[in-house]
Amino acid sequence: MAPYQIPMRKIVFFLFLFSVFVNAQNDSTFVDSKYLEDQFYANITYIKLLNLPDPITQTGFSYGLGFGFIKDLPINSNRNIGFGVGLGYGLNSYYFNVKENNIVPSETDNSELKSNKIAMHTIEAPIEFRYRTSTPEKYKFWRIYPGFKFAYIFATNSRLKQREDFDVNDIIDVSDFLYGITLSTGWNKWNLHVYYGLNEVFSNSNINSYDIDIRDLRIGLIFYIL
Repeated sequence: MAPYQIPMRKIVFFLFLFSVFVNAQNDSTFVDSKYLEDQFYANITYIKLLNLPDPITQTGFSYGLGFGFIKDLPINSNRNIGFGVGLGYGLNSYYFNVKENNIVPSETDNSELKSNKIAMHTIEAPIEFRYRTSTPEKYKFWRIYPGFKFAYIFATNSRLKQREDFDVNDIIDVSDFLYGITLSTGWNKWNLHVYYGLNEVFSNSNINSYDIDIRDLRIGLIFYIL
């Protein structure tokens, strides 16, 4: 059985929302010498799990979605250097081969692991140092925003098709907080977004002997508007 994949209609719908958001930012003949930039964001990323101990493997398309508000705080008269401090919502969905009573299927286990998913809903607080080539008259510009992101996990859910009452917390511990370094860079509306986790997403529970210190790397696109 192939691993569960995120339905294409959900990806298409999210990208449609992106296009609506980004097209809302249009050039204007009005010149604002006190302009602010990039105060709303939306991102979509592919998640690569790091430090997976043998024989744990990623079994599907892990993905992240996020959106929120970042207050633009210029620190120079040209307003092209500054900081951004924000608050937003994130959804991270992880697919890998955990299973009940044994963290991975053994070689002699004939039961089929159909699919599994661990989803985390987070409140995230991004902080960015911002350099861009914008001017009061120019709405298309290069940007490079290195930063840091802190996230509080306020809800999780898991799905394993082998059993309806499967609880991932029985075999691994899920962190309450996530934090890592970020980089957003690009031209105009299309920007690369990278997140590298500095703490573990999943760690050992008391009932298994595996050395688990799973972290994540997220690579995708971020759209800044307004």
